[in-house]
Formats: sequence, structure tokens, C-alpha cells
Amino acid sequence: MVIDTNSHCSRRLGMYLRNGITLLAAAIATVLTTTAAADSPPDGNRYYSLPRYYKAEISVSGAYLAMEHSKDFTNAPGEAKPVLIDVRSLREYASGHPEDAYNVPFPTVSGMGGDAPQDPLKLYWEVYRIVGGRMDTPIMTLCRTGHRSVLAGNILANPESDPATKDRGLQPFTNVRNIWEGFVGQPKYAFKTGSDALELAPDCPTGCRLDLNNDGQLNADAADVYSQTKDANPDKDGWRNFAALPWTTQVQPPLAYERDPGLYKALNLTPVQ
Repeated sequence: MVIDTNSHCSRRLGMYLRNGITLLAAAIATVLTTTAAADSPPDGNRYYSLPRYYKAEISVSGAYLAMEHSKDFTNAPGEAKPVLIDVRSLREYASGHPEDAYNVPFPTVSGMGGDAPQDPLKLYWEVYRIVGGRMDTPIMTLCRTGHRSVLAGNILANPESDPATKDRGLQPFTNVRNIWEGFVGQPKYAFKTGSDALELAPDCPTGCRLDLNNDGQLNADAADVYSQTKDANPDKDGWRNFAALPWTTQVQPPLAYERDPGLYKALNLTPVQ
């Protein structure tokens, strides 16, 4: 069990077997060379409603293992370490994020409402700075459910796809992946036995959601760090929920947006008691 003991609101981050993680990390190395509301509607790209210019999708577990591999092993000569770019707002990032994730909010910056949207050009150059100009760096984009991360991934992989970055002679990042499930995630649905068709019932005519933690109910999103952010839901499949991967509320200067933790403190978020 990993605990964020340095945060004033410590949270259980996840349980895992270290030996198993190490073995899986070796395998993954070959693969990689809005204000929150209760039960927010999914905004993900799981049905390919958005264009995709980036390299591929990657699961939350694959992204986690890629980051762990970069810590445990010496990279091959000339090989860039993977980078995780969390494009959620400052409010969301402060309420919990993967360890070692950089925060470059897009398209919403503060997450508190009233501020101007992020400039796609700034997104590009912030990521460029983070990777030191290495355009082949394995970049993994993350948001709440997998929608904003697609938008950001597309700009990074194909600057010509956005009016703000078009016709500027910007090089594309060539190794961008979108973290499919997101940090919070979306519900999973039941399928008919032996079929790829959804299980339907009178009380769930469009698909029956799974009670992943088997507590007899479909849970709603809840706040467990700051009252303004409802990210906790054991019935959603994201990084911090059903996947139960390590996360933290620590905002470290090298990883913070504009390398300024003061931006997050200025939000005056209300801790959950």
C-alpha cells in the first residue's frame, strides 16, 4: 500500500505487488521506445467521435508501468524517458494526479470558471520545454475521462490540425499516446454472454452499468480531497478509481503549471473534512 504521507489529506493510493510490477514493466518497455458536478456525463473518445492524429491509445495501467520502468531501469542510449502530461485544470490536478505527472491544463486552465481558455500554442511550447525539444519523446496525455487529452494529443501530434498552431512551421511530436480511461474514468457496461451486444433491461434500456465494487449500488461521483472536485467513484474505471493506481495531491514545482505551486494555492479550495 502506498500512502501520500506528506499531504494534509492522505489517501490510499493503491495496492500492488512490486515483483509483478517489475516484470510487467519490462514487458511494457517494448511498447513504449469542467467545474465538477456529481456524476459528470462522460466526455471521452471511446467511440471515436473525435479525429485522432496521435500514435495510439494507451491504458492507465500501461501508462503507469511505462512511468515505473523509466524509474527502475537505465534507458537505452539515445532513448527518451516517457512523460505524462495531465491536461486537467489546476483545480483537478490539485485534487489528485498521478505521481510524476506534469500539469499543462487544456483547454480549461483554473477549473474555477471565468478565466480565458488555454492557448493551444502555449500547450505546444510548454510540452516542448518539458521534453527538452525531443520530438520523439513518448508522451502520454491524461484528462478526466479521455476527451480533453485527445484534443491536446491531436495538437501535439499534428499542429496543423488546429487554427492556433497551423501554418507556424511547428514540428509534430511523433510518439504521442492518449490515456484511454482517464484519471476518473467512465462506467463499464454488461455484455450478453457469448455476444458483443450490450445487456439491456427495462431499468437500463441503453445498457446496464456494472457495479464494479459489488456494493449493491451504482455509485455517484464524490469529493474526497477538495469539495469542489468530485473524482471518487469506485464504479468508474479510471486511474484513481477501479484501476487503483498510485496518485498524490502533492504539487511539486518542477511538475506544476508554469512551475508555480502558488497558482494552486490561490484557488483557495476547501478540504473535505
